[in-house]
Formats: sequence, structure tokens, C-alpha cells
Amino acid sequence: MKKLYYLLALTALVSCGGSQKLFVNVENINDVRTVKNNPIVYSLPKTVVSVKVTAVNEISVKGPYSVYAHKYLGTDDVINENSSVWYIGDTEISTFPVKDSARTFVVESNYPCKINFTPEGFIESINANTEYVSNSQYYNEIHNFSHNDENLSAKSGFSKLNMNINRYETVFDTVLHVVDADSIFTAVPTNNKQIIRKSFDEQAQELANQIFILRDDRNALLVGEADTKTQPEGEALKYMVEQLNKLEDSYMSMFVGKKIKIYKTYQFQYVPDNVAHYQTILFKFSPEYGVQPKSSLRGVPVNIDVTNLKENSLEEQFFENQVSMMRKNKITPPSKGFAYLTPANGLVKIIQNGGVISQKVININQMGLVRYLPSTLMQDPNFKAVYYPESGTLKSVN
Repeated sequence: MKKLYYLLALTALVSCGGSQKLFVNVENINDVRTVKNNPIVYSLPKTVVSVKVTAVNEISVKGPYSVYAHKYLGTDDVINENSSVWYIGDTEISTFPVKDSARTFVVESNYPCKINFTPEGFIESINANTEYVSNSQYYNEIHNFSHNDENLSAKSGFSKLNMNINRYETVFDTVLHVVDADSIFTAVPTNNKQIIRKSFDEQAQELANQIFILRDDRNALLVGEADTKTQPEGEALKYMVEQLNKLEDSYMSMFVGKKIKIYKTYQFQYVPDNVAHYQTILFKFSPEYGVQPKSSLRGVPVNIDVTNLKENSLEEQFFENQVSMMRKNKITPPSKGFAYLTPANGLVKIIQNGGVISQKVININQMGLVRYLPSTLMQDPNFKAVYYPESGTLKSVN
């Protein structure tokens, strides 16, 4: 992915002067009543789950000479009627970050700290320069719910193949005309030319004969008995055989029919809540109509299921105990430094008809715990902190 070089998209500088006491404090914006010292506001990221779904429309098209397949080719493996069915092919689960309004923070400080942000607005570093490369892919949901009603015959190519068959034949018959010559009536034969349309049976027989000729020509090439001045070899022979195979397949499809696959791609986005487990409808799916909006009456629901793996439960319990102990002993909590997130994973499943068709363990930022750097660290002139911008977790502190 192309690197983003706008490392200093937004830089905030707050200065203190003289012997003024150093001060820094970070609070959630929802807990702030009044502010001083020209505060800085920033947000940690939350995760959007993006699901890419490929729906496949498999169309079976009956060949125009299907009823003659057994008679002239000896095969019963044919498509007897036109049909169309949809099914879900590949699914791909990915993520990208957006700002989390519930985790937006106000920074008050008289300490000279420099904060770097990415072009997307995520905090990147404090008092440090870094080279940021975005790994996220930003998607827009594709509302592609139109059903494909294109002409099946046009898609099959049968019309074009039919042009190679001579549907008409010339018939000569003899007609006797009575001629009066010197009071003598004489029957004189006359040739009569007629062009008549061949029956479907005759057209099928002609096409079957062409298939047998193609097979004979291919075999002659392979055994070196082709009626050519120079026997093709290597790539030339391979190419000629491939072309004969393609032509035979095309002619055979006039008898056995053919299957056509149409692929459509849809993108769906979902923002998980910070709960233990949640399941909701992502879209609806119908074998007849394919992918449909979740509000549609067609099809059955395809659900997205998200489970918090609770990997931070021990850490969460530890900090809750610390807060409880400080309240019990009436200890004033220290002022908070910059907020960051602890990594948290969730299991995402895509479920259709009760079965899992895709699943993936991903990092879900909003399931992570919010922690704060000690504010005393900010008083060190050499203090530096670097974030992973798209997850809001710390990369390094020194």
C-alpha cells in the first residue's frame, strides 16, 4: 500500500513558562465540564468489520438439439430445461478503523508536548517522529441487489453456433409438361429447383457429423497422419489441438447444453458493540434472487455473529480491584496521562441456515480496555510514546 507521508497532519504544541508547576491531565470528553489552557481533543479508533461476499449465479441452458443427443451422439448426460440458481461463493472478513466518539479525550496541559496525528485523525506519537503506513482498506457498502434477467440464449452463444449449420437444402425434382406439337401431345420432362428448410432432426444430424469430423481431424494430428504439407509440432500442435477441442465443446453444447456462472460482489459493514456476544442479520439470501437487503421479504437471513474472547478479563479485574481499593481508603486518584487501548480479539462468524460459512479472529478495538499513561511521565523532557494508530495500542514508551 502506498505510504502516507503526511506525518505531521496535525501538531499541537502547548507551552509552559518560567517556574510554573508542570501539569497534564486527560479525561473522556463526556466527563469534562470546564476546560482551561486551550485543550487538545483526540479520539481512539474503533473497529468496523467489513464482509466481502461473492454470490454466484449458475445458469443452466438447454441445448437446441438436446432431444437428439442420444440418437446421434449416444449420450444422455444433457440439460433438459433452463434453470438459474444462486449460491454464496467466497466470503472475506476484514477490518478498518474509524474514530470512536465514545472514546474521545480532552488533553489539558501546560507541558510542551508535541502530538502527531495520521491523516485519518488517529493519534500516532507524542514527542516523536514516525513514518506511518496505513494498512487499512476503506470500503463503501455496495448496494447491488438487481436480479440479472439477461437473455439466456444470448449468453449461451447458441445463436452464433447455429449460423454454422446449413438449415436449408436444394432439391431438384422432375416435372412432366405436356406439349402440343402438330396436334400431337408429348410429355416433356423439366427439372424443377426448390430450396426447402431442413428439419431439426436433419440439422442435428449434420452437426453431429461435424463433431465426428472434428474428432477424426484431431486424432489425425495427434498420430501424425494429418492431411497437411508440414506436420505441426510443439506449440503449434498444442494450439491446433486446443482450438479443435474448443470447437468440439461448442458443438457438443448444442446437444448437451451448457452452464454459465455470473459472479457478483457485495460489501457489508458492521460495527460490533463492546458486549460478550451479539448476533444480527447482515443480509438475506435467496437461491432464486441471490443477495437481498436485510429488510427484504425474499430469502433467509445470513447473520454475523461476534463473540468477545475476553482475553483481558484478568487485567480488567486487576484494575477494578485497584480502583475499588483507592475508593475504600479514600485515596485521590492521580491525574491521567494520554489514553491508549489494550489489544482485544473477537471471533467473527458468518452464519447461513445455522451453519458457519466463514469465520475469523480479529482485533476489535472497542472491546479493548482504556488505560492511561501516568501523567508524571509527561514531565520528562525526553519522554516519547509511539502508538499503533489503527488499534490505539502502544508500540513503545521511553
